[in-house]
Amino acid sequence: MLNRFFVFCVLALSGVFAHGAQAPQPSPLPLLPDQATLFVLNVSGPTLFASNQDITANGKDLVSLPRNTYQKTALAPGSYEFRFKPFPTGKRVAHLVAEAGQTYYLVVGYSPAKSWAAPLAGDPMLIKLIAESEALTAMQGMKQFGD
Repeated sequence: MLNRFFVFCVLALSGVFAHGAQAPQPSPLPLLPDQATLFVLNVSGPTLFASNQDITANGKDLVSLPRNTYQKTALAPGSYEFRFKPFPTGKRVAHLVAEAGQTYYLVVGYSPAKSWAAPLAGDPMLIKLIAESEALTAMQGMKQFGD
């Protein structure tokens, strides 16, 4: 009987301490009415060595995301050219004309399966704007970067 009580107390206290030890949740990025919102999703497949996808907007660093994460960022209205930082030129590009108050979704990633089957399977690098419904489906199971 004493052992059960002891186990119960240990489990109860560990739950209290574990709950209290959780990191504080970051506050959502404050957006101004004259900005657009951009979610960048890294949908890269598994690789032997994990590496971030580094994305630029108009040649300037925008995000660096690990696999299966997304990040929310604010954009000023205007034209954008999104690229992988290691590939500053070429066809690996997504274009956006952002409008204030609008939300956009940019999906980026590397597909190892396509890489092994290149050139028949196509480009293993993916960078494109997608619809909200497609983005919400892709975001299931992902973590917000920085959490």
